[in-house]
Amino acid sequence: MATRNRPGVVALSLPLLLSQTRRPAQVVIVDSSEDGAPIEALARAADGTAGVPVLYLRAEAGLTLQRNQGLALCRSDVVILPDDDSLLYPDAAERILEVYELDAEGAVAAVCAREAQRPPGEGLGLEAVAAERRARPGARRLRQRLKERLAPLNPFLRVGHRLNARHPWPPWAEGMGVRPVPYMTGFRMSFRRAVLEREPFDETLGRYGWFEDIDASFRAMRHGLVVAATRAAVHHHRVAGPRGDGRAVGLWAVLNRAYVVMKAVDAHPGLFDRERERRRLGLYCLGRALAYRAMARDAFGLARAEGAREGLRRLGALTAARGPELARLYAALSEG
Repeated sequence: MATRNRPGVVALSLPLLLSQTRRPAQVVIVDSSEDGAPIEALARAADGTAGVPVLYLRAEAGLTLQRNQGLALCRSDVVILPDDDSLLYPDAAERILEVYELDAEGAVAAVCAREAQRPPGEGLGLEAVAAERRARPGARRLRQRLKERLAPLNPFLRVGHRLNARHPWPPWAEGMGVRPVPYMTGFRMSFRRAVLEREPFDETLGRYGWFEDIDASFRAMRHGLVVAATRAAVHHHRVAGPRGDGRAVGLWAVLNRAYVVMKAVDAHPGLFDRERERRRLGLYCLGRALAYRAMARDAFGLARAEGAREGLRRLGALTAARGPELARLYAALSEG
């Protein structure tokens, strides 16, 4: 679990990890908080409860860096990587591990849970948060309409489906609540550790590391299927407030997306028409930038729209680059 400056959500999520019907071999918390004392205190208090060691590690800020440092301490064949705001249902780990255990031939590289709309159980103090979200139906409907209109151009869906479809579907998965997915979202991921040893998280996607989960999913598909265990449920307890300044978020929405997509396209030259994917990516990013402008209601929204416009101005140069130059140019263009 990578975390930063959010002891309140760790206090909710950590007990749920330790009370799983299949206990973890260990829990590793990698903390880049400005003040590490609160989360370290939570880890020390939890260490050894239910017979599970809880390891605490300080790290520099950076989601991909933190994930890789935590993985270096893991020894189990399967690693579950919850976010600090992932609230696991009691049998989530058991249902995820069930898929790996059925997969005797190693056809599956990674497994995600399904997203549950409600938190597990009662008494977590989240009722007010749920009520606040229900009170903003207009903004939610607008986001959903824009998402649906852009979906046919979404490069993550196109690339992920095509990469996953290269692998045969195992017969044991029928009737087990298992289905292929184009990618996993970060709060509900798990991997075979051997896959992550070969494909560590890309630390070029620094700091918050937007789309590092999708990049990891695409790279896992080099080694096997990425699937969802629909019987495993995780609630994403999104904490209110932006995860960066608006301009940076808009810039990342374009450039991080382009970097992840073009990396995957270039890794499979016989599978994709590079120029066609560049054009589709450009159209999709333009649509996202227009959607950000349409949804802008405050200073953050306006700054996000401006960041996306700036990303569009830099997009052509980025997607023309290949190999090491793609990573170098992404790192330069995504700053400032």
